[in-house]
Amino acid sequence: MKLIRKHIQKDTLAYRLPSYKLVNFLIRIILISLIAISLLRLIVYLSYDSDIRYTNPPFKYYVSIIVAFVLAGEIQIVIDNLIERILPVPTKVRLRLAIQVILGLIIIGVIFKIMSIIIEPDLMNDKNKIATYLGLMLGLIFVFLVSHGLILARFTEKWSTSQRKILEMKREKLEMDYNSLQDQLNPHFLFNNLSVLKSLIIYDQNAAVTFTENFTDVYRYVLKSKEKRLVKLEDELKFIESYIGLHKERLGEGLVVKFSLETKFTDQKIPPLTLQLIMENAIKHNIADSESPLIIQINTKNDYLIIKNNFQPRETSYSTKTGLSNLNKRYELLTNKKIKIISDNKTFEIQIPLLT
Repeated sequence: MKLIRKHIQKDTLAYRLPSYKLVNFLIRIILISLIAISLLRLIVYLSYDSDIRYTNPPFKYYVSIIVAFVLAGEIQIVIDNLIERILPVPTKVRLRLAIQVILGLIIIGVIFKIMSIIIEPDLMNDKNKIATYLGLMLGLIFVFLVSHGLILARFTEKWSTSQRKILEMKREKLEMDYNSLQDQLNPHFLFNNLSVLKSLIIYDQNAAVTFTENFTDVYRYVLKSKEKRLVKLEDELKFIESYIGLHKERLGEGLVVKFSLETKFTDQKIPPLTLQLIMENAIKHNIADSESPLIIQINTKNDYLIIKNNFQPRETSYSTKTGLSNLNKRYELLTNKKIKIISDNKTFEIQIPLLT
């Protein structure tokens, strides 16, 4: 939001002019008055005979045409402010523009008729009537264009500011959504590993000590990556080796993990704890013992990290179904690339996009 405030503070003169601050109002009055006086001099030049062409018209004509042109401009700016209350930017932009243009043209037509009546007795004759009408109409149209040019400048700035605000709010929402998903990982990860540790304490206290040491190293990475959106694949792989070590304490030969990675992909990035979620999902839902080992293969291909395991589902395995769903949501917030899942009765494969 700081960017938006900074931008608003540097509004252009064209954007500020339609406001009703005293300085801006006076600038508008002076600008339109000069246009009115110039037009009146042109009409006088066209209307008078050559021998008195430069005679000054009565003062009332200066006042009349200045008031008329100022009203022509100011009424349109007032209409813009009123419509902003009913149809604020960016609501129904086309309708609002159509209303403002139509009302502006009506105002110009009414003022043109009034001015024609005022100046007709003295400044028109049969020879120059058309030229005078044309000059007056062109002057009013010029005021219309100037007024609407200022309105359009403010309208465009309002539109851009509203779009920046919308984008900023979307970005903040995405940030909150992502952080919310990220925060779900830590309790889930902690809960599962404490459950494993509890089992080891009961059945193998020495293994529990080793597991605790490994768990400390692993959880350090979890805390370190908590504030990161993406981590290098290389760092994630180092972490997952320690994570596998935790499960090897419990599963022994029942868990086999094979790596076959191209080094050119190791600098690419993935969301932190991606591999942990997938590994946990595979171990949780498949049989993994010495007689039927769970074999997980991790490799890379075409900017995807591919994790594949043999499919040997447990008959009973409780699932909250948050793991892969969480991962999918995180990727939706990060990229248009999709996670691919390929499954049959023999294997389960998940393909994770590698990001730059």
